[in-house]
Amino acid sequence: MPGDQLDLPISIEPGQALPARLAPMQPSAGPEPFDDPAYLFEPWWPGVRALAWIEDRRLIRLQAEGMADALSAFAELAEELPERLTEDGVVLDGWLLALDEGGWLHTDLLRRRLAGERGAGRPGFVASDLLWCGGEPWHARRFATRRERLADVLRDGDRCVVSHALRGEGTLLAEALARFGLTGISARRLDARYRFGAAGDGWLRLPIAPALRTERPRLALIQRLPLDERD
Repeated sequence: MPGDQLDLPISIEPGQALPARLAPMQPSAGPEPFDDPAYLFEPWWPGVRALAWIEDRRLIRLQAEGMADALSAFAELAEELPERLTEDGVVLDGWLLALDEGGWLHTDLLRRRLAGERGAGRPGFVASDLLWCGGEPWHARRFATRRERLADVLRDGDRCVVSHALRGEGTLLAEALARFGLTGISARRLDARYRFGAAGDGWLRLPIAPALRTERPRLALIQRLPLDERD
């Protein structure tokens, strides 16, 4: 029955290289930040989790949590995201963000855009994983392999980037991010395959203890942390 397909983690229509829909991997709650060379750590971005489909050099779909038509709400990405890619037939996993004119992450602008105000701020997309590439599935490969390929496939722009990450140094990254008021970091096992649904220990969300003083996060600045200090 057609309705039964909604429960499948992957649905691929006949004659199509890319899946029509996916059940994205969901992280598990983890402990406080830790250090482990088996994990890659990155910010837990203050945005909306989303999957992006690029086919025939066009952004054909954005599948975002709680949104019926994310592509319409973030329409500006349809021009920039495909231009940043070196491959076609791609599915990316990441976060939708809203930036102000200075490039600062802005949660109020994000809420307004999610509510239908298309002119609220500038949309951004931070990619963290690569599920399809060149029309071929990559989700069964190790995260380390997918992540390495992602860095080649997506060339960083002003608002479409591959998420900054550190291998093994979760506590260092958490300390660097605490001053920006972010609530957590992501910990991904480098040997883990992409699991549709619950991730188990392959992907953890780790809480960050808030700093006494915080400042507004800026996309370009977080992309450099903790390698340098604020200008």
